[in-house]
Amino acid sequence: MSQHLKEKTSAQVPADKLSHYEVVLDNDTTRITFHRIRPGEQSGWHLHDTNYVGYHIETAKVEYERGDGSSGEMQSEPGKAFFYDVGDGFEHNVTNVGDTDFLALEIEYKKG
Repeated sequence: MSQHLKEKTSAQVPADKLSHYEVVLDNDTTRITFHRIRPGEQSGWHLHDTNYVGYHIETAKVEYERGDGSSGEMQSEPGKAFFYDVGDGFEHNVTNVGDTDFLALEIEYKKG
């Protein structure tokens, strides 16, 4: 895992169910990652500690769980972007429960 993502120790994801991501850009102010979560895969528990934008590339159905115990479902749509103000940060895991790959870019704004 990248240094900006910290694994949640209380709930590990089996290696064969863990998705992969690629760091596209990482400089002093911004980090961009490309995420592909195939059907049945999970992102793995990780911490978001900087504000970010999620840009969705394909239609997909995902469920999310948060470290605070909340959960929900989201339908990803191509070309949709969402801004996330993370406050003090939050931990979560995303599971692709649909039948298409979840493809997205995350654009993180590093705190200065």
